[in-house]
Formats: sequence, C-alpha cells, structure tokens
Amino acid sequence: MALPTNEYLERFNGGQLEVQNQIEEYLYRGEIKTARMENSDLFVKLSWNAKGEGYPPIPNHWVNDTDASHLDYAASMDIYQVVEMSEKRLVLNSSIVNETTVLFSRDGSRLDPSKVEGLVLS
Repeated sequence: MALPTNEYLERFNGGQLEVQNQIEEYLYRGEIKTARMENSDLFVKLSWNAKGEGYPPIPNHWVNDTDASHLDYAASMDIYQVVEMSEKRLVLNSSIVNETTVLFSRDGSRLDPSKVEGLVLS
C-alpha cells in the first residue's frame, strides 16, 4: 500500500491518535495537533495524551500522561506497514516493535478528554 501524503494527513489534524502494544502492555490516546510525512517517516504532534490503565485487555480508566516526550510521536515506514488508509482512519502496524497505531479523523472515534483523570485543558 502507498505511503500517506501530507495532503491526506490533513484530515487527521484535530482528530485522535491511538498507540497500543499488547506485549509491552500500553495503550495511549491523544489529540492530534499536526500529522505530517517527512521522507518515509510519520510525525505526529499531540495537544494532550492519555494512558489507558488496565490495558490489556481493555482500559478501565484513562489518566493524563504527563511525560511531555509522549506529545511527539514518530513512526518510520521502514518498520511500519500501512494496513488501512480510509477517509476516517489510518492504521499502521509494526511486527518489529509490536505496535499498532491508528489515526482517527476529526469526525472519527474519540476519547472524551473530560473522561481523562488529571487532564486540564486550557
């Protein structure tokens, strides 16, 4: 499947990013400020990020992720495969780092920020 273009990625600005790894047992969800491709790398900047507590199998609640480094996400298409590219979502998977990453469009799946413990939006 072809790599996403910057024009295609614009639909995800204001949407959400979800990153999960069942082996390392983490699930993150955050709001996308910007998503862009540079060469064969995807870069996503988030305005906030939350961690799903109790994952796997499913999070029992969400807490604010205070690690500022998690507001910048990068994925090299050298190790990620595009699994789905649609109007509402972009799904990437890496068997190398055991991670599945989903970008949801503005009108796609959303975690309500008011449900995130400790998250204060200005």
